[in-house]
Amino acid sequence: MKLIKKFYILDLLDIKNISRVSYRKDINGLRALAVLAVVLYHAEIKMFRGGWLGVDAFFVVSGFLISNIIISELNENNFSFKNFYMRRIRRIIPALFSTVLFSLPLSYWLLTPRAMLEFSKSISASILFYSNYYFQNLDFYNAEPTKVMPLLHTWSLAIEEQFYILFPLMCVLIFKFFKKQFGYILVIIFLLSIYLNSTTSELIKFYQIQFRAWELIFGALVMILHYKLKIKYINFFGILLILFSFIYFDDSMLTLNSLEPRLVAVLGSGMILASPVENLTYKFLSNRYFRVIGVSSYSIYLFHQPMFAFFRLFQERYFYINKNISTPLLFLALLFFSYLNWKYVEIYFQKNKIRLLFSYILGSLLISFLFTFFSNSSDGFKNRYDYVPEEVLFYSNTPNIYPSTYETKNFLFKYKNCDNNLLSAPYCKWNDTGAESDSTIYLVGDSQTNALSVSFLKNLTSAQQKYNLVFITNTAGRCLLSQQSDTVGFVEYCSNEFFDEFINIIDKEKDIVIVFGRFDTWITQKGETEIKCNDCDYINIFSNRLEKISNNAYKFLIIEPIPTYSFSVADSYLYKNTTWGESITIELSTWLEKMIDTNNFFNNLNLIDNNFVSSTAIFCNIEEINLCYASTSNELFYSDSNHLTLAGANLITEKINEILNLLAK
Repeated sequence: MKLIKKFYILDLLDIKNISRVSYRKDINGLRALAVLAVVLYHAEIKMFRGGWLGVDAFFVVSGFLISNIIISELNENNFSFKNFYMRRIRRIIPALFSTVLFSLPLSYWLLTPRAMLEFSKSISASILFYSNYYFQNLDFYNAEPTKVMPLLHTWSLAIEEQFYILFPLMCVLIFKFFKKQFGYILVIIFLLSIYLNSTTSELIKFYQIQFRAWELIFGALVMILHYKLKIKYINFFGILLILFSFIYFDDSMLTLNSLEPRLVAVLGSGMILASPVENLTYKFLSNRYFRVIGVSSYSIYLFHQPMFAFFRLFQERYFYINKNISTPLLFLALLFFSYLNWKYVEIYFQKNKIRLLFSYILGSLLISFLFTFFSNSSDGFKNRYDYVPEEVLFYSNTPNIYPSTYETKNFLFKYKNCDNNLLSAPYCKWNDTGAESDSTIYLVGDSQTNALSVSFLKNLTSAQQKYNLVFITNTAGRCLLSQQSDTVGFVEYCSNEFFDEFINIIDKEKDIVIVFGRFDTWITQKGETEIKCNDCDYINIFSNRLEKISNNAYKFLIIEPIPTYSFSVADSYLYKNTTWGESITIELSTWLEKMIDTNNFFNNLNLIDNNFVSSTAIFCNIEEINLCYASTSNELFYSDSNHLTLAGANLITEKINEILNLLAK
């Protein structure tokens, strides 16, 4: 009996009788479900909050179909790398280039110089299929929001193309030397990829092919097994699973980079593919509406991100259109133009002569190259905005400034000594004489502390001779104070060990700790979803850490959150929503109302010998009572909605200088 079972399992994974799968209408239906889920998710339809899993369904379909093509042709002894890659070129490249060409004039019209430079880089990354690595390494503190990146979605296309390049080579080698073990080797690769996912929580797990290979290989395994296993209603349960995953899971699982939602979506997709039986579920997936959406799903996927991105930019720049009206119209326009792109680009270049195809590719490459070249050489075509001062353009391009942005010779604190005392964080002390002082000022916080650190180095005259300066900013700073981070997966800076080491470094008799950041958002649900520990009270962790710092520092200063805006201040001048020379303000009462919960949080803290630096006293009532200022008639205090320019940071530094002068007396 055991011997029979053993041979049965061997037979299940055997590939010798695999032939080309005939056309299946239900696969188009699965494609339609997947692409609709992605589109509705990016359209911010709450019901499809897990629609990002449509990409995972696409990976399974790709693995199923590509493995069938390769293995069936290997069995027939007529596999050709040339023919395979030529089919892939015809299938993938023309529609990709039409998407890029569609985006070029709209980008020139709507993108700011900073966004234009990012877009130009993403063009090269997209057409050369390394955009998964490009977007993985993008500094999202300084980058445009992901919702207005026209080519962000090409990261998944890059993974598929990398798979198309590597998988045929692997299949040919396995088929030649280990044909009988072909299925087992796929199982090993599948399990290895799952293992890699389970051993890392870093952002790379989202973007890199080795962490996505299990989904593509799962499609290949389903393709092998579906010849032998005939389970009549498995596709019904598959469609239930995949719809459940689209509706049940949400962005919190995406932020955590969890494997579980993907397992559900992938399993559901595999169950649909495993059943070619023409039952009721098959007929549902084969209806004519799904057929049209399914055949044009590639074009829909390619066009949806740039169309949504540019429409959002259009609304931001010109006027807002009610979402109840704009979303359906945009969705219909997407389906219409995608169908045209499928019919007149995808199908056209699959059928026509290769000379015409390569002429189109070369022409598109030339246009893309020239656009990118002129964009980079003109700082994102910044001449389009010659009606604003250079300062506005600079801060639109560089909303976050760092000490490295400026020449150290212009700093009061010219000397920097770095070591790695704080775990893996670079621990740098700036000083004025080249020899470290006995006392240190620590500035700790999120990305808002970057501009303030530059201002401290240039203008903190009261500390010039007496103190070293240390800056713990961005992810490390927010993690240290609150154990929160918007970075996907485990973050070492959020660990208790990192915090305890910082506490041990502080000299209670001499050192000053200054904290600054968007504390008002840290105590909201955003903080709850971004806490880097399980079953933790994010409010208590934040308050306990602040209290512990207060207990261990000579002086503890909290700079209250600065007023924030719902738009980029520098970009408002670029968009001509505000004319340069006009102040950008909000009502003081509006900001004070937003700060009620934050002030209550601070009032409940048990702090020792601390000072609160009032941001409202600094940024409000500058020219007119009861207004808070992001800019005046001749000064720009904010770069975007919440980050300060050097001029804005200098206002806080002036107040810190006053406090340090009082301490010196």
